[in-house]
Amino acid sequence: MKKVLLLMLLVLSVTFFAATKVVFWHAMGGAQGETLNQIVKSFNESRPDITVEAVYIGNYNALQQKLLAGAQAGQLPTISQAYANWTAKLLQSKIVEPLNKYMNDPKIGMTKAEWEDVFKAFRDNCTWGNTVYAVPFNKSLYIMYYNATALSAAGISAPKSINELLYAAKALTKDKNKDGKPDVYGFAFRTTVDTFQIFLMMRGGDIVKLGKDGKYVSAIDSAETREVLGFFKKLLDDKVAFAQGGYLNDIFGQGTVLSYIDTIAGRTYVEQSAKGKFQWSWAPVPVWKTRNVPFAGTDVIMFSTAKEEEKRAAWEFMKYLISPEVTAYWAVNTGYLPVRRAALQTTIWKQAAKADPLLEIPLQQIDNAKMDPQLSVWTEIRNVVSTMFNDFINGKADMETAIKKADAEIKKYLAEEYK
Repeated sequence: MKKVLLLMLLVLSVTFFAATKVVFWHAMGGAQGETLNQIVKSFNESRPDITVEAVYIGNYNALQQKLLAGAQAGQLPTISQAYANWTAKLLQSKIVEPLNKYMNDPKIGMTKAEWEDVFKAFRDNCTWGNTVYAVPFNKSLYIMYYNATALSAAGISAPKSINELLYAAKALTKDKNKDGKPDVYGFAFRTTVDTFQIFLMMRGGDIVKLGKDGKYVSAIDSAETREVLGFFKKLLDDKVAFAQGGYLNDIFGQGTVLSYIDTIAGRTYVEQSAKGKFQWSWAPVPVWKTRNVPFAGTDVIMFSTAKEEEKRAAWEFMKYLISPEVTAYWAVNTGYLPVRRAALQTTIWKQAAKADPLLEIPLQQIDNAKMDPQLSVWTEIRNVVSTMFNDFINGKADMETAIKKADAEIKKYLAEEYK
């Protein structure tokens, strides 16, 4: 009888002290994945009552497909990385957990000051109306990379305005062998929707904008769109810029192009490409009409399919992920931005910034960072704009035809969003 009672007590003890499991799907591979795993390990060691299992799904496309399939099959993790437009799509199925009650919980919540310490653009990106559905995670801003050695030799500073960018592109482009084709280009750009959107924001335009009824409407048929398209066409016609669809870090390292705009997440690739060849640096994107600049990256969302104790445990980890020390550690070791101002006052950030003066330059743009629209059809709209940009740049359509076609297709997708 005593043995039976002892066994029962042991079972109850194990049950009582069993850690609550939180499954976290993500798309962070390589060194970024290793940093994330270290954060997860540190959390698990500090919280023996919770076990976070970080599951690497693959790239973003693989993660998105697995989330959509999991939503259909009812097989979702506790939490996951997600872009805002993924969240918007999943919200339609009512499977994304609102975080307000956890944030406001007297035992495990955050103060108003702590939440407002998160950079505003990132907070806004996680909020629908008055409901918070995510916390920010891996965030990056666009920045201008430049060959500091070449620009210094030419007596040219990093462009601060669109006119300075045009001047630098012309002054730095060289046809050394006189064959009518430049051997070195002062500026380069990718023929992607991201490039178009960066310059459209700088010019003060939008792809879509909020109407008076709170719904997004197409804004692509605008004077700003025409100016941006004309700007890129002139760069190419004047042979002072190089354009391609793929990443530019390799030809930057080869010295074929001397400046381009990309996210800060590309820094490690630039360092590898330029190592031992020249000094490189970066600067805020040039000002056109505004200082606005889009940011990139995902958030972390929680699913309502989890059990209540799993949700509370997941929130504890999400809160840990955006704590000043942890987001600073993440930023220093991955190249992404910290998501809170208080992170800039941590020892790890201060030491890193002292050793690396380039680290804080992207933060000069943080108050001008603009989020993408929280639309479930945003991917489709981006594809439309990408086609418009490429068709015009490659001479497949004139400007008016390309814009009118894009406008009609964007309106079609917005009609689907609000049907």
